[in-house]
Amino acid sequence: DQNEQSYYDSFEGIVSLLSDYKVEDGNDPADMYNLLELMGEGYFGKVIKCLNKETCEIVAVKEIKMCENVDHVVAKELYMLDKVSALDPDADNIIRFNKYFKSADGHHYMEFELLDLSVDKFMKRRQAKFSLNEIRSMAKDLLISLKGLQSVGVMHTDIKPDNIMYVDQKNKPFRVKLIDFGVAIPKERAQVGKIMQPLGYRAPEVTLGLPLTEAVDMWSLGCCLLEWYLSAIPFPLPDGGLIEQAMYGNDYFVQEGSEWRLKGVSEYEQTTGVTPIMDWYPLEVFKDLKDVIQNCHQNSSGPDIEDGTFLDLLQKMFHVDPDKRITPAEALSHPFITVSSRMEIWDFPITSQNKPGSIFIFYIFKVT
Repeated sequence: DQNEQSYYDSFEGIVSLLSDYKVEDGNDPADMYNLLELMGEGYFGKVIKCLNKETCEIVAVKEIKMCENVDHVVAKELYMLDKVSALDPDADNIIRFNKYFKSADGHHYMEFELLDLSVDKFMKRRQAKFSLNEIRSMAKDLLISLKGLQSVGVMHTDIKPDNIMYVDQKNKPFRVKLIDFGVAIPKERAQVGKIMQPLGYRAPEVTLGLPLTEAVDMWSLGCCLLEWYLSAIPFPLPDGGLIEQAMYGNDYFVQEGSEWRLKGVSEYEQTTGVTPIMDWYPLEVFKDLKDVIQNCHQNSSGPDIEDGTFLDLLQKMFHVDPDKRITPAEALSHPFITVSSRMEIWDFPITSQNKPGSIFIFYIFKVT
């Protein structure tokens, strides 16, 4: 509602929300927990595996790193966790948030359920691609997560393998949950031109300055699924109509007659005055997603019908027009997820109406 939004937009308002969560100041984590293991450390803080002395539960405690406006950062995350708390952590595959507190020395802490390891860490340990059955299991869990977030008007904006965690890989293999709502935003607060999402999982409407919706998260999930299948990330070229509408379209694309193409590095530098730093070098260029998947099987017997259903789902997840991109509810009914039917689509004609983009470019450049 309007009052809720005024809180979100106001520094004082959002920080005042901390009082709704704060238990008594002066808590000492050492009195509340047995600290067992440092699980990870990042830009915003560290996560520690702990034994909660009161509940005797093994939990994950996130200590927020002290920084400028830390109260504001913490309050915004708590605001989003509060909205997400309307969901069922187990049924909707969202990490369970237990509590927040502030210690005597002014540090902020959040307690969450303890999960296993991230998909990113598992990939690095395994050093092998996932099977379609494994991808299907994770995709279904995450589509349920996105459907739940959509129902409460939340955009995660940071979906990547590092923010997807296994619940218990030994006893519940490939059961996953979505974590980290530190940069999540209410749907209604998504502003045109706002830069969000990790570069390799960024939807084209973000880069181009088009209106933003929950569809950005579907794009990121598609990137994850294809990364698990190929170990590479695609970036389809938007159609000319979207480029013409885009706030930043001319920064990245140039029109030649009725066609648009991606600018070269020197052209981009000339337009923007910014020198791109190549993060990954081009690996290979394919004409469409079908060509990518077929190329993946060039040393084997070739893709089968199940690869075809996976391709069809990806094409719908990677539709460059966010209004036409498949929704979580629609994706949950897709044959690749339900396995209720099979589609032979390798002979399906790829046309301008059903292909997600005219070219796939496997590189990223950063601008500083």
